[in-house]
Amino acid sequence: MRKQHVLALIETGIFVGMAVVLDAIFGAIYSLPYGGSIGFAMLPIFIVASRRGPKYGLLAGLLFGLIQTAIKVYFLNFAQYFLDYILAFTVLGVGAFIPGSLKKASRFIWLIVIGSVLRLIAASLAGVAYWAEYIPGEMEWVDTIFNTNIVESLSENALIFIGAFIYNSLYMVPSAILTILLGYIMHKRGIIQYRLD
Repeated sequence: MRKQHVLALIETGIFVGMAVVLDAIFGAIYSLPYGGSIGFAMLPIFIVASRRGPKYGLLAGLLFGLIQTAIKVYFLNFAQYFLDYILAFTVLGVGAFIPGSLKKASRFIWLIVIGSVLRLIAASLAGVAYWAEYIPGEMEWVDTIFNTNIVESLSENALIFIGAFIYNSLYMVPSAILTILLGYIMHKRGIIQYRLD
């Protein structure tokens, strides 16, 4: 049993390292002006969650968030730090509670969807609670890029709530879609199920 625990910890560390490297690569290619990049850096965390279960999936997400803070952290207070980094990344492992995600691709997809949605919620809550002053600027950028009129069509409170969700969705939804596509292919080819032990 101890050998399995050690192997699971080593595997978790390797996959977290992969997530950090992928995030750095995609972030260097392109980042949105107020933070966030599109890529599949979450996939290694979802793989750990599927292969090793909730304990290691949640640990992998937590470690990913902690390493993110060491690399590019900017926080206002502990509550904002908790929402933006600890909670938003730890919830990536919540989908590990779905049974059979290692055997069935459809369940693995649900694992990804649940983790992605929970991360979007946590990041949006952090936006509403702590980054509200930046949301009008974010939405002006969205209006410019997509030729919309969000800023003028919403009240100030609605703009903050809806704007936080819209802005975070701009990079999290495409990231989730990329992760689902790549994860599905890897699952169907048996790459996710392959174990050295």
